[in-house]
Order: sequence, then structure tokens, then C-alpha cells
Amino acid sequence: MPEGLKCWAFGHPESGILPDRQRKSVYSIEKRLRNFSDWLLDTVARGDLDTFFPAAAREYAPIADEVWKDPAIQETYKRREELHCLPDVAKYFLDRAIEISSNEYEPSEEDILNAEGVIPNNGLALFEFSSDDHSTMSETGNDNSEVHPPSSKYQLIRISSKGLLDSSKWLEMFEGFRALVYCVSLSDYDQMVAHDTCPFSNKLLASRYLFESLARHPSFEDIPFVLLLNKYDAFEEKINLVPLSVCEWFSDFSPSKPHHNSQSLAHQAYYYIAVKFKLLYTSITGKKLFVRQTNGRDSESVHDAFKYIREIIKWDEEARNVYGIYENNSFYSPERSSSPNIRGG
Repeated sequence: MPEGLKCWAFGHPESGILPDRQRKSVYSIEKRLRNFSDWLLDTVARGDLDTFFPAAAREYAPIADEVWKDPAIQETYKRREELHCLPDVAKYFLDRAIEISSNEYEPSEEDILNAEGVIPNNGLALFEFSSDDHSTMSETGNDNSEVHPPSSKYQLIRISSKGLLDSSKWLEMFEGFRALVYCVSLSDYDQMVAHDTCPFSNKLLASRYLFESLARHPSFEDIPFVLLLNKYDAFEEKINLVPLSVCEWFSDFSPSKPHHNSQSLAHQAYYYIAVKFKLLYTSITGKKLFVRQTNGRDSESVHDAFKYIREIIKWDEEARNVYGIYENNSFYSPERSSSPNIRGG
């Protein structure tokens, strides 16, 4: 073949072997969508997002849907394990951008649960509620009101990402607790949060920082401490894509044996994290930490968690009645199983 023809064939648009400088990247987005994306990013950077949304949500929803479905964006999303500031629920909402922008849209319970934590804020949210101890959330066959009052009162405190890294002076506002329940999202091990003093920090490490503050706080030194490791379902899916070692606290994690499915790897990783928190708590307080696995979107899992918490409160009250003091070596900290999901002793 003549040399000139060789060059022509190599550079022809239909040859499929264009030079690198002419070949379109799979991450290239078309100009119209890129212009909209740039405008949206500039709007967010200026802090003007509320000027356009939600008032103009219906107007911009179709093009936002186009951007999300563009092949370049979908190729980028396949590498989401590298996008540590992308919320785990991004796909859940972006797949339904047009539906959510409708005037007739009403959020479902699942929508509300998924939206939790997506919008950043700088404050605390406090919710008070009661649970009927003789409902499906309680122990069956136990009508002893002296052990469990007809209704237990709970205070649910939601702390913003910023609050995780701030001082814990607000803790002095609360007193009279019978137990402290701290919830950590397992799937946060690769997520990052922004903060004034440090541009990005690992979200699970921020949760550990607050956990340590709570463990050291004198208000909670004489009550049971329960750790709920939440979102196990999301964790089980993610652990196959993102190694646990991306979080520096877990850099020494290695499965005890080759894993052949996601469940075995997820369980080993969960157990490893539970032990890390237990050892940390014991090093601070000299006491035992109760740990339980939960799936916040599974009502049965939540019901079981409340039942578990009430059992611990009962053990604590009986231990105090029998021994007169908080006794670490009593049945207060039963170790019937090596799994932190069973008793957490």
C-alpha cells in the first residue's frame, strides 16, 4: 500500500483508529449539556442555588435528566468509588429527577429516608418520640410494667457533618439519660465531608471523633453505651467496589480467608469495624460497648434495635439493683456469642 494511502486510512473518521487528539473521549459531554452543567456549578459556587431552585425545578428538570443520562456522565458514575463527595443516594434521586420536580410529587417514606443527610446544614435537629413497649417494637410476652414502663421516651439527635467536627459543648444541654445510642453509617467509610478548618475529611473518621467525645463526656460515664452500625445493606454492596482500607483507620484490614461472595467479605469487614470501636471504647472508659448491626430502611431491623436497647436498659437496672454499682464483670455485659451483632459484649 502506498505510504500516502496508509496515512489517509489511519486518519479517516470512519476508520475507527483516529489519532488520540481527534478521538472523542468517553467522558466528553456535548456542548449544550456542558454549558448547562457549567452554569449549574457556577450557581452552586456563588451560593445562589436557592434563587433558582426549587422554583425553577420543573423548568430545569428535563435538561438535568438529560445530563444524568448522557453516556459520558454514566461512564463517570461507573467510577463513583473515586468520587468520595458523591452521596450514595445520588442515583436514587437523579433517576427520578422529572418525577420529583412535578407539582404533584409527594415524597414517600423511602424518599424521606434517602434524603436524610444529603442537604448540608450547620445545626442540630432534635426529635422526641415515644415507643409503646407492648407494641410490635417491644419484647413479646412481657407485661411487667415495673421493668418496662408502658411507653419509653426517646430523644433522637441528628448532627450535621459540620457538627461532627465541632466541639461537643451542646452535650451539656442533655441530662437524665438511661442509655446512649450512637449510630454510625457503615457505608460512610469512603465518604468525605467539607469543613471550615479542613477542606475534606473522611466521614467515618468524623463519626469516630464524636464517638470519642461522647465516650469521654462525664454525662454518660454511668449509663450503657450502644453503638448501632447502620446501613449494612449499602455497605455490603459497596465493599466489593471500594476497599475498606481507603479509610486510614482501617488500613490494616485484610479478610481472614479468601472471599467468594459479597456477604462473607461484608461480614468480616463489619466484624472488624465493630471490634475497632469496642477496643477504642474500652481504652477510653474501661467498660464494654454494646454493638448491633442495623438497616435503617428495614422496619423490622429498627424494631429489633429498639428491643435490644430496652433489654440493655433492663440489664443495667437489674445490675444496679443487685450490685448497687455499675459492675463490668456481671451479667450486665453478657458474652454469649463472639458476634457483635448478637450481644456486643
